[in-house]
Amino acid sequence: MKAERYQRHSLIDWFPQEKIKAAKIGIVGCGAVGNEVAKNLALLGVGNLDLYDFDKIEVHNLTRSILFRESDIGKSKSEVAASKVQELDSNVNVNAFHGDFWDLMTLDMVESYDCIICCVDNFEARIRLNQLCLITKTNLINTGIDSKFCQIELFPFQSGNNVACFECNLPNSAYERMQQRYSCGWLKKVSFIEKKIPTTIITSSLTGSLAASKALNLIRGETPSAATRILVNSFTGVSTISLIQQSCECIGCSSFGDSISRISVSPKIKSSFKGITYESDDQISTSEPILISMRCHNCEPEENNIIFKNSSNFDSTVSTCRKCGEDSVDVDINDTFTLSELENKFSDYSFPCKYVHYKLNNQSIIIEME
Repeated sequence: MKAERYQRHSLIDWFPQEKIKAAKIGIVGCGAVGNEVAKNLALLGVGNLDLYDFDKIEVHNLTRSILFRESDIGKSKSEVAASKVQELDSNVNVNAFHGDFWDLMTLDMVESYDCIICCVDNFEARIRLNQLCLITKTNLINTGIDSKFCQIELFPFQSGNNVACFECNLPNSAYERMQQRYSCGWLKKVSFIEKKIPTTIITSSLTGSLAASKALNLIRGETPSAATRILVNSFTGVSTISLIQQSCECIGCSSFGDSISRISVSPKIKSSFKGITYESDDQISTSEPILISMRCHNCEPEENNIIFKNSSNFDSTVSTCRKCGEDSVDVDINDTFTLSELENKFSDYSFPCKYVHYKLNNQSIIIEME
């Protein structure tokens, strides 16, 4: 039965069905493009697919999502997509992860993939996925769409250190758009509504096909030495292919040293740096900003309340004091600490983040929280 299923593939002299069967690919985002990527990879016979999405299906998804039906409205995108993929080919081992990939993916999981295909619709998620793939040297395929254009980018991190990353050519306008989500203190704005990019099944299906094709090339062993971008006009068919140059000023990849090593430790600060040689004034950076303390300058002008929690757990309403009702709360948020500061002030706390980055000479040590 399996041989018959892939019989037409076997007639293609360059088609490596056994390699494809053994491949493992992560798909982050199960909306319009994610549907197409998952469908294509399943029909190619990719043996292992992991699908990530925190969202639920809405009625407007149905015009662009081949795997969703009216009866699926309100259900998890990743879980429904996984069940439909299983129907397409029962030989595929498919796992659904409902939630934020940042919380669900360990670095070991990221490293286990032949590649990760990014099908999300916001810059912040792309940047975070780019970080994980940079650290683990995992090939990343990024997709982007609008109502007319398709963009597919391949970042072959597995090929070496001198490869451009997603942030190397990211314009300032992208960071400005991300900042719109937050107050000046990097607290989420309660009233912010994310602008959605309209598209059609034509654009998303073309993008999904090209992304799956790039993944197929990687499985075949065709890993380029430089990052590339394909831009396609879905109306005219006109396309351009360009190399993406690495930027020495990139805030993404330039922050890492020539080599990256990883360790996993308890998040307890007092035990996180055992066995690592360091000076007390050495600095570490956390993967996410940490809300250190809050103080109402009306009610408690001399007292700081230590919080030391991930800033994503809070929003801009914390600037309003619960006692006096005034917008009078000073909030201290940081993502960079000296090791002496951590030992002296926060040794009894745990790191409320995914990992910390410690740079020793030109080597980056990534300390992942267990």
